[in-house]
Amino acid sequence: MKIIVPYKKKGGKSRLSPLLSLSEREELAEYMLEDVVATLSKAGLEDVYIVSDEGLNAVLNKIISNSTDPMLIIMPDLPLISIENVLDVTSSNEDVVISPGRGGGTNILFLRDPSTFRVDYHGASFLNHLQIAKDMGLLTRVYESFYASCDIDEVDDLAELIIHGRGKSSQYLNSIGISLQITSGRVHVKREGSKDLIRP
Repeated sequence: MKIIVPYKKKGGKSRLSPLLSLSEREELAEYMLEDVVATLSKAGLEDVYIVSDEGLNAVLNKIISNSTDPMLIIMPDLPLISIENVLDVTSSNEDVVISPGRGGGTNILFLRDPSTFRVDYHGASFLNHLQIAKDMGLLTRVYESFYASCDIDEVDDLAELIIHGRGKSSQYLNSIGISLQITSGRVHVKREGSKDLIRP
């Protein structure tokens, strides 16, 4: 099985800029990728290809158009993804398995025969992929999981990473002074040395 991970390190994760500098965002992106690849490896999936996310649809559709063996496309900002998540998705009997992200995205896409599918990551890609699978008459499963849905894009997402993370990315946040603070029963993210809370 081929695993495709679209990845952008340089200049990525701009929505984390209220809390993290450019270099910190780039380092976090790399650690999250390492966490994802480590989980894939522990699940026995070693045939991993990192591809640029520039022109993502064109890049992926070119790859899958010539592929008939099962393929897993997984986003690199899922540091909470578990071995069980990966095995549940890849052991499915359906033609297509889609794991939605928050906000309508597609975090994981499993294709039993990629050549029968095409991707469309623009906009609400979860809905796009459901419709594409329906139009092509493919048996589809929606895989719902908190850990698989928890992509790290916004500052408040960092709270989930600190609470649930066990890998390099959560350790990195700790090393640069990012921590939790509970105020009035709500969880916020705070940077050591800063008087301001970053509120979700």
